[in-house]
Amino acid sequence: DRLIQDVLTYSRVTRTEVSLVSVDVETLLAGICESYPQFQPPQARIEIRRPLARVTGNEASLTQCLANLIGNAIKFVAPGVTPHVEIWSEVNGARVRLYVRDNGIGIEPDAHEKIFHIFYQLDRSYAGTGIGLAVVRKAAERMGGSIGLMSTPGRGSTFHLDLALAP
Repeated sequence: DRLIQDVLTYSRVTRTEVSLVSVDVETLLAGICESYPQFQPPQARIEIRRPLARVTGNEASLTQCLANLIGNAIKFVAPGVTPHVEIWSEVNGARVRLYVRDNGIGIEPDAHEKIFHIFYQLDRSYAGTGIGLAVVRKAAERMGGSIGLMSTPGRGSTFHLDLALAP
């Protein structure tokens, strides 16, 4: 069931028309964090460094991106470690870079590109279908943006989502 649902989500992201509007990322993140019990203390500690820049994007697509990135940050931690996620933004000219940093297991450099391919799973001992980051990449591209990361095994990951600054 989970695999079918994830494939349908990926299909919707790749085929649905997206309209781009000004999105208040702080309000969006507040809603995301309230909607997921696993994002609440004591299961996880999410630190949002305000203010966050407004972006030009699609609210549903950006919600999917951020929920997937935060969900992965919480899921991929060593046993017994409380997930800690930091989120902030930086403006560079007409672009905004949204960062999501975690204290997770990290990612080997040779897998940095592979993790964005549909069905690729870095570590099968964690639940998942290998579709979440493919959805994030496709949604980011549909909003005129991109996704990237910096990571070191055993030292966590920092994903960055680049989008247009809202006028």
